[in-house]
Amino acid sequence: MRVLIKFYALSLLLAPALLGAQTDKPAPVKADTFRFYWGEFTDKKGSPYSLDRPEEFLSEKAIARRKKYNIPVSVEDFPPNPAYLAELRAKGANILHTSRWLNAATFTIPGDSLEAVEQLGFLSNVTYMGIQIRGGAKFGRTVDMDSLMSRVEKNYYGHGAQQIAMINGDELHKKGYTGEGVLVAVLDGGFTGVDKSPFFEELRKEGRLLPGFDFVDLDTTVYESSSHGTRVLSTMAAKQPNLLVGTAPDASYICIKTEDVSSEYPLEECHWVAGIEYAESLGADIVTSSLGYTRFDDTLFNHKWEQLNGTTAVASKASAIASKKGLLVLNSAGNEGSSNWRYIGIPADVASTLSVGAITLDGNLASFSSVGPTADERIKPDVVAPGARVALADAYSYKVSRGSGTSFSTPMVAGMVACLFQAFPNKSSEDIFDAIRRSSSLYRNPDNESGYGTPDFMKAYNLLRKDQKGIEKRPEPATSGDEDH
Repeated sequence: MRVLIKFYALSLLLAPALLGAQTDKPAPVKADTFRFYWGEFTDKKGSPYSLDRPEEFLSEKAIARRKKYNIPVSVEDFPPNPAYLAELRAKGANILHTSRWLNAATFTIPGDSLEAVEQLGFLSNVTYMGIQIRGGAKFGRTVDMDSLMSRVEKNYYGHGAQQIAMINGDELHKKGYTGEGVLVAVLDGGFTGVDKSPFFEELRKEGRLLPGFDFVDLDTTVYESSSHGTRVLSTMAAKQPNLLVGTAPDASYICIKTEDVSSEYPLEECHWVAGIEYAESLGADIVTSSLGYTRFDDTLFNHKWEQLNGTTAVASKASAIASKKGLLVLNSAGNEGSSNWRYIGIPADVASTLSVGAITLDGNLASFSSVGPTADERIKPDVVAPGARVALADAYSYKVSRGSGTSFSTPMVAGMVACLFQAFPNKSSEDIFDAIRRSSSLYRNPDNESGYGTPDFMKAYNLLRKDQKGIEKRPEPATSGDEDH
């Protein structure tokens, strides 16, 4: 059953309530740089929220997903105590957004008031997270949809036929599983043209494109700033037969902007945390993020390899909790394979996050694809998929372009995950994750370049079907220090 237009409208009404203090927009300031802080609260004592009233901070769809997988709503799900937020504001803080799971707030504060905030008894930690240039991320380009690339008349998937065939996704589609009824949240830096492009016409017409939110500028305008999210979305959601059809053309999507494309600071990890919590609160089944954090504009913020343990960075902590709440989170491994850094980024380091590297269209590992292991010696990435010179929707014209990066291999896999969720609505995210790894080409001999290899989604489907019937004993993989399996 498709996500109804009723839910589309409902999410518009719920968004402010679900965000709570997250929509407390800072007071107007000059278009200048200003400093942001991450403050962690000591507790949630005296909270006005109740386990008996989860609808105050979770949507009906999110509550239903929790019940379905027997995941209890807990105090961890409560927004931060409004009394603490009010006292922060009284000290001069402007709160950008908050984190329910990490019990924290992202805020600005005048320099002469910082010491007073740090001395508040209910704050256990205040960390400087960098700057943001006010208004720096807002820009657009004229979108001209008159041009049209030649169609591939004899192939339904058009210019994307080879990439979906490499992961056997087209065969799963033939069984009728195209992502229908599954909600995918996309975290990125902007989605220029998604509101106009014919590639997403059915998505819009059928009410499967839910209202997005911008956690950088705190508004609902997400079709701006960057074409990166547009191209990412097209690997899954494009539906123009004989031109380009994605891996989950009938799923529902929500576009969430968390990346400030004008700079690179840890502040964006705070945006990412707010974005994934928002996705979960709306009842998303899958989150796909083609973002990663290791190097920053100010090198003093750079993450060290020792921090890639899945438990240190705030984005990694949030991704791990999201998995506990029933979401399957996918994150690109990164494009640092040819650089001095080489390693995966944050939050791809999380054990329960399905991190995806890239291969070429002839099946070789793409030279740019980031590698593992994690700091605690786990295999990463988990799998690899086509990500070099793959077919994507152009954001500014009605034609197919080509692009490279784990940014595109990741959503390609996410779309197929949506198809598996449709096929097995009672399977948990852990079950789906496990089947994908078991279906992959290097499952018996994983390494830290390709992980468990390239997934075969028909094989994953058959594994899940056999498990459901209880007629197959799971083989044990090579451990290679992969303690999360």
